[in-house]
This record gives sequence, structure tokens and C-alpha cells, in this order.
Amino acid sequence: MKYHIVTLGCPKNAVDSEGMDGLLSAEGHEAVASATEADVIIVNTCSFIAAARAETLGVLKELAERKRPDQRLIAAGCMAQSHPAEVAAVQGVDVSLGTQQWTQIGNLVNQLAQSSGSRFAERAFVTIPLIATTANGQPVSYADWRTTQIRRTRHTPSAYLKISDGCNLRCAFCTIPSFKGDMRSKPVGAVLAEAQELVAQGAREIVLVAQHLTDYGRDLGLQDGLATLLEELCQVTPSDIWIRLMYAYPHGINERLIATMASHPQICHYLDMPLQHAHPATLRRMRRPPDTDRTLRLIAELRAAMPDIAIRSTFIVGYPGETTAEFNALLEFLRAAQLDRVGAFRYSREPGTPAAELPDQVRPQVIERRWHELMQVQQQISRARNRRWIGRTLTVLIEGNGVADDGSALSVGRSFRDAPEVDGQVFVWGDFPVGSMVSVKVTQATEYDLWGEAEQQ
Repeated sequence: MKYHIVTLGCPKNAVDSEGMDGLLSAEGHEAVASATEADVIIVNTCSFIAAARAETLGVLKELAERKRPDQRLIAAGCMAQSHPAEVAAVQGVDVSLGTQQWTQIGNLVNQLAQSSGSRFAERAFVTIPLIATTANGQPVSYADWRTTQIRRTRHTPSAYLKISDGCNLRCAFCTIPSFKGDMRSKPVGAVLAEAQELVAQGAREIVLVAQHLTDYGRDLGLQDGLATLLEELCQVTPSDIWIRLMYAYPHGINERLIATMASHPQICHYLDMPLQHAHPATLRRMRRPPDTDRTLRLIAELRAAMPDIAIRSTFIVGYPGETTAEFNALLEFLRAAQLDRVGAFRYSREPGTPAAELPDQVRPQVIERRWHELMQVQQQISRARNRRWIGRTLTVLIEGNGVADDGSALSVGRSFRDAPEVDGQVFVWGDFPVGSMVSVKVTQATEYDLWGEAEQQ
């Protein structure tokens, strides 16, 4: 069988897509580069906010309209589980597979293949039932799944490694726990085995992801679980690879984690720390810790231990009840914190969340204006933070090659300061192999990107 996987949403979805790819490959099925070549099209859906769901439905409808009679379209992942009726309403989607069911993809595709050789009999939309669970409610296949059974082929020098799924937080604006459930940490041994496999396949960077990275291991009875995991990872991986931390909430960052990050060469001096807002009243309405002063002290502690650390965060603009004074406090926080990277979401009213029922919903025009104002403030900060690197040397992980307007060879990559897909890039004059690490002297800086010349090796 030929299959094609379309991944929507965050890096955590990308990990599940890679897992499905590995399972299907191990079953003898063949991955193809486009939906038109496939017998089975799998869309790993996103349900984070309304805009993500609209994109998901648009992709599903487009693929459904174009598919051949002998093709089958599977909707997998978050929206397939959180909004099954909306997914089922898309004419042409044949099967739904929830977030905790992706390990069933091999069995499902085998069933489809057996329907009628390489061509499928017509069938109605069906939803695969939830798989068996253990006594604590954890899916059996999740608990028993072994990384060594997943065979993945590296297409880029970076790889995502999901260390847990689900979340114990109950933020007022978020729907994720309603369909992902509480956090379930992957055992330390399974994470180490997967990391070693990824390195063996050529990964030069491993990006650790989870809904709540700094809560890792709590359900396993581990104390300082993330620091413990990092120390173990650094024992089994080469010293010249990168380990990057994404989605690390501040209340789980302590002295031991900071010391661990600072003392191991593999761990990038980079931290993605979602803060969402900076005014205590707004944070209380969000059901988030309201101690902004502690966050500023934490940022200072991180920079004292790692002066070159790049800190990224995300914020929500226009949360219900956000006054002008609260928004201005957020801008003042940005000026004080001097974060290297910032992403901003326009508040999306998600049905079923406590935030959707709050009074004083902010008008869309106000949300839009505030979003632009925040991004303008942060662009100035990001430009200044980038300009600090002019004249200095960075190690760049090369990800691609091309040609400049004048015909000169140009390579593109990222430094330790840049997470894949969300941050800036480093452009390097010359043609260097993908996956190589190149020392680059920075010559130019913009709000998001750096330019430089390779130093003599």
C-alpha cells in the first residue's frame, strides 16, 4: 500500500506522524511524496484554536474533493478526537482515528488493504473505538509501545522527541486536556532508546516536546524528572549533537534544571517558556500562576547561569477582560524581559472552556490592534538582541542550500538560538552539506534572521 501523511499543527503532532510513518513502513507499506500517488491519505489534524480547526477542515475538504474512488482518507489526531462530528460531516473522509489511537494505524491500513486488494470497496464513515486501557486509564499500546519497533528515515538533521502527552494544567483558555487527558510521561528508558535511534539515523538535533515539559516524570514518581532525564540523555548521546527544550513552563524550572542545562554541552542554551500574559489579574483569569516578578527573577537566573541563552515565549492578546492597563503591563514586561523570540496569539473563544463564558470579551478590532502593537514592540527588541551577535561566531546547523540573486551559493541553517519552524534562520555564503555544523561569523542582523560568512575550518 502507498500512503501519504499530511501533518497540521504543532511539533507534537509531527512526532505522532513520524510514529505512524514508522509503523506503516515496518508493515511493508510505501510512503509517497504526494496525495495523488497514495492509496491512503492520512491527515494528522489540529484542534488548538478555531483557526487551526478551520484549516484542518479546509485541508480535509480539499483532499476529499480530489481523491480517487479507490483512495481512502483518514482523519487522525486532535480534531478527529475533539470534534468528531465536524470531521465526520466532511464528505469523503472515511475513517477517524483519535490522539491516543495512532499506534493502530498499521492495523487500520491493513484492514483497508484487505477490503479489495489494492482497491477498496465503498464504505461509510466509521470511527475506530478507543483501544484497551490499563488500570490507570493509560492506553495499552502507549505503555507497551517500544521505540525500537519504529523505523524512521531522517529527512532533516532535526528530530522531535515527545517525552509525554496530555497535561495536568487546566488553563481556562485551553481545550487540550479535554481530549488529551492528564499527562502521561514516556518512561526514561524509552526516551533514551528513541534518542539513540534518532542519533543513529543521523539526527544532529533532538527537540524535546510535550504539553508541559517541566512536569515530566511527576506521574512516574520522579523528583526533578526533566533534569534527571536530561542528565541521562547526555550520557547516551554524543557531545556534538543539540538537545533543545520546548514548552517548558516557568513554575517547573528550578536550580537543578538550570545547572543541568548550563553544565552539559549537548543542551542548547535555549528555552521556550510559554507565559501567555504578564498582568497578575489576567493570569488569574487564565488560571495561570500570577507571579510575574518571580518570572523576571527566573529569567535573570537563567541568564546568570548561561549569559548567551535565547529565551522564547508566547502570549495571548485580547483575553476576556483584558483592559488597556493590563495590555500596557504586558508591553512593559516585554521591555523589561528583553526576550529573544516572541510569538503572539489573538485570543480565540473556544466553546467548552471557562474563558469562553467570561464577561467582557474583547472586540476583534481591539484584539487586532493590540496584536500589531505587541509585535512592533517585540520586533525592536528582537532586532537589538540579534544585533548583539554581529562580529561574533555561531555554530550553524545547515538545513538547505540555494543560490542568491547574484548567483552566489548560499546555505541556510539555524544556530542554538533558533528552534526549527518557529524561529529565525542563519544565511551563510557558500555551499555546505545538509546536516553539517559550520562556524559562521555574523555580519548582518534583521528582526528575525542573521547573515554571515563561514570561518576557515
